[in-house]
Parts: sequence; structure tokens; C-alpha cells
Amino acid sequence: MKIARFSAFGRPEAAIECVEVADPPAPKADEVALEVVAFPINPADLLTIEGLYAARPPLPACPGSECVARVSAVGDAVDDMRVGDLVIPLDRENWVQRKVTKASRLIKVPTGIDPLQLAMLKVNPPTAYLMMTKYVNLAPGDWILQTAANSGVGHCLVQLAKAAGLKTVNVVRREGLADELVALGADVVLLDGPDLAQRVTAATGGAPIRLAIDAVGGSQIVRFGDALADEAVVLNYGRLSGENPQLSGHQCVFKRLVLTGFWLVPWLQKLSRQEVAALYDGLARRMAAGTLRIAVEKTFPLEEIKQAVALSHAYRRGGKVLVTPNGPVH
Repeated sequence: MKIARFSAFGRPEAAIECVEVADPPAPKADEVALEVVAFPINPADLLTIEGLYAARPPLPACPGSECVARVSAVGDAVDDMRVGDLVIPLDRENWVQRKVTKASRLIKVPTGIDPLQLAMLKVNPPTAYLMMTKYVNLAPGDWILQTAANSGVGHCLVQLAKAAGLKTVNVVRREGLADELVALGADVVLLDGPDLAQRVTAATGGAPIRLAIDAVGGSQIVRFGDALADEAVVLNYGRLSGENPQLSGHQCVFKRLVLTGFWLVPWLQKLSRQEVAALYDGLARRMAAGTLRIAVEKTFPLEEIKQAVALSHAYRRGGKVLVTPNGPVH
């Protein structure tokens, strides 16, 4: 079978390659054999290839934080999955045609949903949902501010907030993104700039904003921080600027803003299996209803993984880049 693999840390499109390896073995009693239908290329995957993510895997390494896969065989002790079921693996190394994993590491997902959307279910939707619901007690009519609003997480947050009756201020770093965000349910879309805080305050009528979600880092929080309520929570989940998140002295001392981080991995580890399954089931059903959707820029075959990674690494995209390792998805 074919997999995507890198043998040295470096620029993702240069380091990644498509190689042939031996097929995985037959599943053991508690395992399931899978055919990967599609996987997206996420920022965490690119950081892993660059050696900049939370942990460096031993080399050579196969990346892949998420995918959707079809069950092709089950072990003798597996009684809750059948051949043909669609599942999302909770483990990594998903940039492959086929894999074998423990049944306990799989979440079965409903049928009748676009597989490309299901391929993006594991990371972005729960990240947006948990950040929106687990840090500040918000009520309908309250405001959330987010940066990188045109990202996959950003699109999810706009849609989930709209469904919950929350209002969103969405900060972007380039022109031409407002229409697509408003179509998803965004209330306010603003271009980043030195007077960002004043424009946020004007657009919201000075409403208290107690939760801000940031994926850019650097000085962007400084630029919007003065528009937040005293003691507001700022959740950082990325460094698209390449710089560490910052607060001004005034925001830290006098506004007493709370800057903390979000990482999905420990959240999934501390939830019970039943809670994880319920989380994904609820989000998948939103996809089925058409109220949660992530834009797709382009799909590639596995053999073109370098081109796929290069496009995903590019700044100006209109959606996620996905790979369909076993052929096009119909």
C-alpha cells in the first residue's frame, strides 16, 4: 500500500513523500482493519513535519491527525462495528491507504453525510465547540471575538455560535472574506489593523465581550484586547503569525485579561468514551442537517501529496485541502 511519510524535519512540501510499504496485518481480536476514505491537511500536521508541534515523532514518520475510514475487517472480539461502517480514528498516522487500529480508538459516525465533511470532523468542530462552551458561561445575545475567522475552526465557530444565539466579531487578515463569513452567520467581520479595538467597540455598541479566541498569536491580542470586558478570557490555539501570543501591560494588570491555551488532545483524554462519542455524534448530526460545514479548496490523490501539502501551506486558500488515498469520493 501507499502512505505519506517524511524522513527528516523540514519544509513540509519538501520533506513529505508518497512511498510504498507492506500492507498492514490482519486485525487481532480487539482490532479493526480500515480503508482510509479521505484525510485533510491541518496546521498541526504541517507543524509535525517541520518538527515544531508538541512532540517530535521518531523518524521516519507518517503524519495525519484525522481522517474518515471505512471498516474492511473486524477482529473476533469486536461486536459493535461491521464491515462497511464509517469511522473516525482517534489515533494519528492517518495519511495512509489502509491501517489497523484498536476498536476502542474508533468512533462510528452516521451514514448519509458527505465523507469529505466527515474527514474533517475530528479536529476543527470539537475545537470550536469546546472553546465556545467550556471556558466562559455565555447566554444567547452574548458576543465572542475570534481571529483567523476564515480558518476551518473559524467557520465552525461562526456556525455553532449562530445556532446557540451568540454573536460573533470575526477578525481576518486580508480583504475579500466578509461575504463568505456573513453567509455562514457572522455578525461582524473586521480587517485587522492598528485601530482594531476601536472598530470592535463601535461595531458591537460597546457590548461586553468576555471570550476571545485567537489562532494568530503575536501582537494581535494587543490590538483587540482593549475592546474586551475586564477579566475576559482569551483562548489561544495557534501561532499563525509565527510569534508567541502577547498582552500589553495595561491588559494584563488593569483589565486583568486571562490568556490561556486550548489543545484538543487533553480534552479528549479526560472525557469518557461515552462523552467523546456523544460529542462527535452531535457534531456529525449538525453536518447531516447542513448547519455545520467546512469549505473545501481542493482534493488530491495520495500520489500528489507534495502538491497537496504545498497548497495547504499557502496563505491564500478558500478552504481545506484533502487527500483521497483510495480514489475519488463520490
